[in-house]
Amino acid sequence: MFNLKSKIIIITGGAGLLGSRMVKIIHEHGGTPIVLDKDLKKINKLKKKIDSAYFYEVDITKKNQIKSIIEKIHKKFKKIDCLINNAGVNPKMSSKNNNFENFSIKQWNKEIQIGLTGSLIVTQEVVKKMINQKNGNIINISSDLGIIAPNQFLYEKNNKKPVSYSVVKHGIVGFSKYLATYLADYNIRSNTLCPGGISNNQPKKFVNKIKKLIPLKRMAKINDYDGIILYLCSDYSSYMTGSTIICDGGRSSW
Repeated sequence: MFNLKSKIIIITGGAGLLGSRMVKIIHEHGGTPIVLDKDLKKINKLKKKIDSAYFYEVDITKKNQIKSIIEKIHKKFKKIDCLINNAGVNPKMSSKNNNFENFSIKQWNKEIQIGLTGSLIVTQEVVKKMINQKNGNIINISSDLGIIAPNQFLYEKNNKKPVSYSVVKHGIVGFSKYLATYLADYNIRSNTLCPGGISNNQPKKFVNKIKKLIPLKRMAKINDYDGIILYLCSDYSSYMTGSTIICDGGRSSW
């Protein structure tokens, strides 16, 4: 049903937890996934599973690196159908410096640079190609915490969810809407997916707490987003732009 045959799809942070799942699903449905990621260890691990994908070790905050790689990709494939802005920083909850009043400016700058500036840089270079081909599709990955505030009840006293995470995830939603209106004349679409937390061996105490905040009483499974990603990547979503899809088990409804 969701045939991605001949579609060239770039995924930033493509070797991470959700990114690698996207690569797998895109590959299985005939698309050509192109992974941009900074973590060489994760890249090599994913390569062993999906050797037909294309991989580039790159820092998305480095404009010259990105410009060079996008040129290489476009030269090879002659087009770029879709960009998935998925890269970001998953803050370490073991830090004792996540409290707002003591939050590090250095950490703030790092997370803003990767989550927002990195998305800007990659999108700028990809959009130049999409404008010329008068067609394109941008998918921005935010979070349920791009819609609601984090419930700090979930975390230990000195391990709060940092302010930078909320700012980045809310910012991605605004970035996506801006792109939708700015690029509409070029037949380039932009939509946002706000996923809920994915089950990934989190501490039992945390899982038990968060389940109480989710109407479906569970965290997401890694495959819960397969259908949405396929829909957004495919031509079935050709009339959707500027939209925000929330898939969080109902958490943001409460």
